[in-house]
Amino acid sequence: MSKDKITEDLEKIPMMEPEAILSTLDGIPLPPAIKKNLWKSLGRLITGLVDIPVAFLESKTESIKGETIALNIFRQKIIEKASDDFIEDTELMNRAVNYYGSKVLREQLNREKVFDKTIEDLKLNTPNEDTDKEIDDDWLVNFSRIVETKSNEDVQLALSKILSGEIKQPGSFGLKTLQTLAILDQETAKIFEKFCRLSYQNLSLPESPLLVHGPFKSPASNSLREFDLSYKEILELQDSGLVQNEIGVQINFSQAFFNLPFTLGKQVYKITPQYDSVKIEKQVNCTCFTKVGMELRRVMDYSFDAKFNEKFMEWVKEEFKIE
Repeated sequence: MSKDKITEDLEKIPMMEPEAILSTLDGIPLPPAIKKNLWKSLGRLITGLVDIPVAFLESKTESIKGETIALNIFRQKIIEKASDDFIEDTELMNRAVNYYGSKVLREQLNREKVFDKTIEDLKLNTPNEDTDKEIDDDWLVNFSRIVETKSNEDVQLALSKILSGEIKQPGSFGLKTLQTLAILDQETAKIFEKFCRLSYQNLSLPESPLLVHGPFKSPASNSLREFDLSYKEILELQDSGLVQNEIGVQINFSQAFFNLPFTLGKQVYKITPQYDSVKIEKQVNCTCFTKVGMELRRVMDYSFDAKFNEKFMEWVKEEFKIE
């Protein structure tokens, strides 16, 4: 492709106003500041540019097949630049161009898949209130670097929920959480899902998920093995920075902990006490999430363990005299 042809192709690419492009992508009404965060995220993850060519957006809807005008221009530019250095070894040049081009396409595809899932999450969980914060540039840079290396769909889904949450309320997910997710292997992620499935959360206290040992012996005695969670696996979660190091932290529980809506795994409960119920407080052994663990718990895909929940509720009614 000649340089004149490249210039001609570039001139054929029409430009659109950012607002018009954004409206074609999200399809949902968002408050102004949140929409700005979405736009900023789009620029960082998809192009790194403020203005986006329509040809690029068209290639996006076709899953980046690799033969769009923009991609051809990109390849040609690399070839022109590389030819000066590798003119005597065309095979080496071709291998380098093919390798780099494939790498860039794979990374781009990963970023786009996560962004598409983010749009879907925003459609399902459209915020009613605006934010007073702007999404951080450094956060987006780190997020983009992580996203482009992740092709597993489960991880991409978790990443999309993180981005959606950060767009709606910047500061919801720390850089340490991103770094932990970047190195989290699938086996540890599965263990963490099991741990989340057995966790208790008071819905009025969103930063308070716990694994309550009250109905069982200490996890150190493998008391949770019947629910497919071993002590060794809990230690692995500690090593990964998802669970606090001290097992068996004593926390005061009262009847009110169960009168308010709470969850065991993803199942919601609320126990209405009888008027003559005795108000009881007890110290209960628990294992706590770290801050990173709490943040990742919000985006993990897990359900609940019916057998565990049944035993837990029996313990609650017996210990706190709730009928």
